Amino acid sequence: MEVCPDHVLEGLREKKKWYARAETIDNETYRRAMQVADFNRGRSVSDLKLKSWAHGVNLRSDSHFQDDRFDPTKFSHPHRNDNVNFPEQEFKDFFGGTVGTAAGKEYAKHNMDIMSDQSDATREHHSKRRMRISDVAKEIDTLNDKPTAK
Repeated sequence: MEVCPDHVLEGLREKKKWYARAETIDNETYRRAMQVADFNRGRSVSDLKLKSWAHGVNLRSDSHFQDDRFDPTKFSHPHRNDNVNFPEQEFKDFFGGTVGTAAGKEYAKHNMDIMSDQSDATREHHSKRRMRISDVAKEIDTLNDKPTAK
């Protein structure tokens, strides 16, 4: 320390004072935070009228937002700049690992079932087609029931 210039030694002293001041402020803040509030002085847990622990049954899980407040797929907001309002912002990696929700539903709708060799889209098409044929059959029946003029 003998060879250090005076301005460096002064800087070290100022730094030491600065850290001591910061530690004092932190200790005071800690003491204030740990004080028992005025409304709780002289009370204990046995004084509580709430004897049931039912409120503690549904504790939150390890997730940060367990109650889905910020899940954009459940509560979309028209002014939010996210991938629900702007699907082109959805992340898709090189191998297509994260397919969009709508694209995933469309893919699942057209995916063939192994047991029946039909997809949901095929079943839906056939049911609509059957409905059209039944409507035609009803119309033919009504036309056949009408008396013909001679």
